[in-house]
Amino acid sequence: MASLIVALFAVMIILAAMAGYATSSVNSQDKITVSVKAVRDKTGEISRTSVSSLGTSVISNSRLDFTVANSGQSQLRQISDWDLIVWYEGASGSGLQIEWLTYTTSATPSAGEWTLTGIYEDADTLDPEVYQPGIVNPGEEFIIRAELGPAAATSSSNTVTLAVEQGVTVTAIFTN
Repeated sequence: MASLIVALFAVMIILAAMAGYATSSVNSQDKITVSVKAVRDKTGEISRTSVSSLGTSVISNSRLDFTVANSGQSQLRQISDWDLIVWYEGASGSGLQIEWLTYTTSATPSAGEWTLTGIYEDADTLDPEVYQPGIVNPGEEFIIRAELGPAAATSSSNTVTLAVEQGVTVTAIFTN
């Protein structure tokens, strides 16, 4: 009889351990499923994101306007998370400059900064956006104003690259 009680107790311990393992396994599988869904959603958002250069204009030797269109199907929301990198030949013999400019909300950026001057239905006519102000919706255009540290050399060929929050980039060449 004593060995039967010990055997029954051992079987109960084994069953409890198996139940705990099964619960842990199901919880882990749920976490994996949630993670895979998040990766799939992010990948889909990246594939639906596209930006296109509409041109650049050098306003002064150190100020650059970069016009871009949201040519994808995703909204661009986190403007402060965007990166702007400029490769250019510096004036006065300062050589090649590679600047990662800092975003500012100021209307007039300081040296080494960039700002979004506006979001437009049509940037050529400066026709302002109407739907969801502050968000660059598909089909809308925007102008980035960058203030370079050292001024760009005259007659130099230079490059500006914008990376939006989904990691999608657009590059344009500008000549001073």
